[in-house]
Amino acid sequence: MSTSRQTLDQFLYEFDQSYRVGYVNFSRATELADAQLILTLERDCERKTFAFSQPHFYDVDKNLVASHGLYIAAIKSSPLSPNRVEVGDIEGGFGYFTAKNVKNITPTA
Repeated sequence: MSTSRQTLDQFLYEFDQSYRVGYVNFSRATELADAQLILTLERDCERKTFAFSQPHFYDVDKNLVASHGLYIAAIKSSPLSPNRVEVGDIEGGFGYFTAKNVKNITPTA
């Protein structure tokens, strides 16, 4: 990644390894709806849920995202590319996928 591209990246959300994936639901695209990934991250009593529309997976297979050993390292946005979701695992592995839109849909208490 070039330096000029890095300066355009903005973190939308960033998480540490204490968060775990608690729920994943992936729906494929149909004629009436875009593909969507719903992901809930949990830490103690705290939960955050995100909807990723039209996700495109590169280094991370969609089934691996459901693993409890994975966490979302960061969600970045850039004017030059879709939202980039960086994913890590507890062994230090790393991958990413992109999504057209990322929405925090955490229910309020």
